[in-house]
This record gives sequence, structure tokens and C-alpha cells, in this order.
Amino acid sequence: MANNNDNLEHRGRFQAQGGGIEESECWAQEKPLSLASALKLLAKLIAKLAFRDYEKRRDQFDKVEQFVKNAAESGGMYAKTSKSFKVKGSKDERVDVEVWAGKAFVQENENDET
Repeated sequence: MANNNDNLEHRGRFQAQGGGIEESECWAQEKPLSLASALKLLAKLIAKLAFRDYEKRRDQFDKVEQFVKNAAESGGMYAKTSKSFKVKGSKDERVDVEVWAGKAFVQENENDET
């Protein structure tokens, strides 16, 4: 059975994984994901993690936040984009940003122009 979200133009996810965890926050919507919405999803992902798992990835979450803000300042980011922020000294612990389709990380006013 097909996933109805596959028909939505703008899709992607934030994911924390490795070290025995795999948590994510996805989006699938008609308009590009705004910077504000992206930061809310990132906060929801952080809230899913045990404190020790967040602490291991604190620097990576900070880098993801800056990555998203930089993308917004540059007009957003188009699919397909995948970027991993790996925990230094770890084999598999990381935070990923994936834009699967469409565009993400746009300024609020860009979505108002449609």
C-alpha cells in the first residue's frame, strides 16, 4: 500500500542514530519546510532522546541547527540532500539531515508568496 505522504511535494527528516538508538522527525507537506518549523522538529527530536544520548550529540545538534540556518539564509535547500554530523571518536553515532523531495529550510515569507 502506498504511503499518502509520497504525494506531498516537500519531504525529509532529521535523525539521530547509532549507539543503540534510532529516532527521527519527518516532514511531508505541500509547502517547503520553513526554518521555524525545522527548528521545532529538531527540538522534538532532541526531546525524544535520553539525556545521555543528547549529551553525546550536543555538538552535532548545534551543527545541524547552524546548517539549517545557513541554508535558510541562502534561500533554502533542495532535494536530494543528505548530510551526516558524526560524533567524533564514534563508529556510528550521528545526527542526519535529509531532504528527500522538494525544498526545505526557507524563510517564513517565502511560503507566503504562493
